[in-house]
Amino acid sequence: MIYLLLAVLMNVVIFLAFRSYSRYEIKTFPAILINYAVCVITGLLFVGPSTLVEKSDYAAPWFITSIFLGLCFISTFYLMAKTTQVHGVAVATVASKMSLALPVFFSLFIFKFGTSSLNGWHYGGIILAFLAIVLVTYKKQQKYDEKRNYRGLLLPLVIFVMGGVIDTTLNYVNSQFLEQELNAVFPIYIFLFAFLTGLGYAFIKKTPFGFKELLGGLYLGIPNYFSVYFILKALSAYDSNGALVYPTVNVGIIILATFSAIILYREKLSRTNWIGILVAVLVIVLLSHLEILTYFNL
Repeated sequence: MIYLLLAVLMNVVIFLAFRSYSRYEIKTFPAILINYAVCVITGLLFVGPSTLVEKSDYAAPWFITSIFLGLCFISTFYLMAKTTQVHGVAVATVASKMSLALPVFFSLFIFKFGTSSLNGWHYGGIILAFLAIVLVTYKKQQKYDEKRNYRGLLLPLVIFVMGGVIDTTLNYVNSQFLEQELNAVFPIYIFLFAFLTGLGYAFIKKTPFGFKELLGGLYLGIPNYFSVYFILKALSAYDSNGALVYPTVNVGIIILATFSAIILYREKLSRTNWIGILVAVLVIVLLSHLEILTYFNL
């Protein structure tokens, strides 16, 4: 359970970091690029260079997959940041968190990871998770011109698909190819390839960097590395059961991100949003009811 909580906390810090970019006029792409360099440095300090060299296997499936994920990460992060700035935390959050549909589907019906440990309460929680996300992030429809409507639909849709692909791939690789000691090594290579991809693009476009982008990348990179690390640890702890881990983490992110936005940015919630929070709490209880019963010896 501790890994689930830490994964939630790290992801909320990421969303708040994105929110700060527009407030302090931090250029998105340069900050994201620096963020990935910080992720690599954070990982190196966390595992140690000798451990990284010892555990690296450049012919292993997990290493090859890290190249693909690196490209997906930088693309999705950039689009998520743009969506947060243009449409707000709620739209970016619901688009990325609803992407749990893909890893849940693959975990339940394709990979069938840990499905024997699920009962009716778990399945009820999984279904309610989608309802909770919609209710918590619901906003009254605003009037946009047709061009803005099209862009507003396209950005969240792309985030939904790519976020689902990333989570599904992480779930599969963690189950099939990663040993416990590789949970801290695998993200380093993901972020390294994300950085190299972005660096090539920045070189071609002659992207300028400033102190604000350096600072923005610094406070984004540290929680970003640990967000992936704790997700992998949570998946390992729950037998790679993405159908249980991803709804729990995503609904937890929704709850904490919403209250953080209220406190830090004074965002106001509608009655629908508050109902969604109550549903989200119910989801957490349903998905973690076995841990709760064990904790209280019931």
